[in-house]
Amino acid sequence: MKTLTRAVLTLVAILGFCGISQAQVALTQTTTASAVSGPAYYSGTSVQIDQVVFLASVTGISAPSLPGSPVSVIYVGREAMGVFTVNTNLKSVGVFRGYLGTQAAPHPSGDMVLISNNYSGVTSAFGGNPVPSGFFTSDPSYAATCTPSGTPTTPWVNVLTGAQWTCSALTSTWAPSWDNPLSTPSSWIQTGTVASGTTITPSGPYFNISGTTAIATFTLPIGFNSSEGGCFTANPTGIWTWTAAGNIATAGTVTAATTPVTFCWNVASLKWIPSRLS
Repeated sequence: MKTLTRAVLTLVAILGFCGISQAQVALTQTTTASAVSGPAYYSGTSVQIDQVVFLASVTGISAPSLPGSPVSVIYVGREAMGVFTVNTNLKSVGVFRGYLGTQAAPHPSGDMVLISNNYSGVTSAFGGNPVPSGFFTSDPSYAATCTPSGTPTTPWVNVLTGAQWTCSALTSTWAPSWDNPLSTPSSWIQTGTVASGTTITPSGPYFNISGTTAIATFTLPIGFNSSEGGCFTANPTGIWTWTAAGNIATAGTVTAATTPVTFCWNVASLKWIPSRLS
């Protein structure tokens, strides 16, 4: 019975990865609640490293019911950690450090933590561990064909480099996303179109905004590290304005369609700074 159950679960995961599944699900995100110890990269030291990590939230993180591969994996500062215990009262997780071929390292309090629970059925080259959906040890082929419904989790995260990718709803190809060195004007692929509204979420570093509704708040998207900052560029397909009523520093307007405007996150003021006002 156990063998049959395992086979069924594996088949479901593989079918989901091939696109015969429910709608795409975003990775969840939280932050570290305190600093995490670990050796400096390539230091050659063998200092004590934390095996318990305190988080701002443990919602959505699960522990395995039986010994074996973790059900949940967290990713912080280019280190993947397999979760084997969860304490909801202390908001802490017991972890395997340096999971999926990554290296244990120190992490500051407030650092971004990405969480994956859904396994893709793909096997990692590192120790034969199954890879959680969204976490991989390589990049997808740049601009290769993909379908949003065929990728069970977004974004695609290369845990060895931190580079993120998303399947573009406009081009059906892989587009560089947050923390990706290929996400530059010379290699931009639009990730999708978002309708303007009082509060909207950027779909990637470069995307379209349609409609004419004034925007007051850009929600920080999954995969965007608010403690480090970053920028996105919006290409307007309609004439919309933005206000200073939410988390945008200064009000302005796009004035003309197809004239992009860039917004950069200020980690001190916790506001988006526009590249222009008109």
